[in-house]
Amino acid sequence: MNTDISFFRLFFETIAYLYIVLNPPSCIAIMLGIANRLSVKERLRMSQQICLIGGILIFTFAFFGKIILDDIFHISTEAFQVGGGLYLFTIGLGMVFSKDFDEQQNEGTAPQDPFSFVITPLATPLLVGPGTITAVLVRRTALPNSISCVLTFYGALAVAMLLVYFLFFISCKFSKYLTPSLLKVIEKLMGILIACLAINSILQGLKTFFQHL
Repeated sequence: MNTDISFFRLFFETIAYLYIVLNPPSCIAIMLGIANRLSVKERLRMSQQICLIGGILIFTFAFFGKIILDDIFHISTEAFQVGGGLYLFTIGLGMVFSKDFDEQQNEGTAPQDPFSFVITPLATPLLVGPGTITAVLVRRTALPNSISCVLTFYGALAVAMLLVYFLFFISCKFSKYLTPSLLKVIEKLMGILIACLAINSILQGLKTFFQHL
């Protein structure tokens, strides 16, 4: 009975823990800002791709994260945070200073395809970033060497990703009530948010690096 309770607790604690570190509302708001010219159906397809790629990343790093970062590429978490932060900062500035669709057409330049943002920065590092990867690795390493615990852990990861997609789905359905002008405002605000998140990621990486010196 105690074992059943511990598995039950591990399952729901892992779901809650991962859901918090993933922070899907932030990614959803930014996705809606980027996809302001897309239809609801296209936003849903974009959400599916983001969650699928995010899920693949989560499970890949849960299985092989330590080998990938430490043994193969010799990349520290701090370097990952700083590098991801610098990339995010350029994306954020691009969103803040981007021109409207009509302006781009008048200048004869095609607007960038929103689907090009699916892998980066949306799936990673916004949804699955250095913090999420580190949290998964720490959680996985702390598990007892038990097949039941490991299966419970991976099952919780799958359920958490399904819940994330459900939130994306609801948000996309609701987004049809948002006007193009409001979505453009959201894009600018989310660009500022991305830049701030990027600076925070860089500072956290540098702080951890200097603490380890």
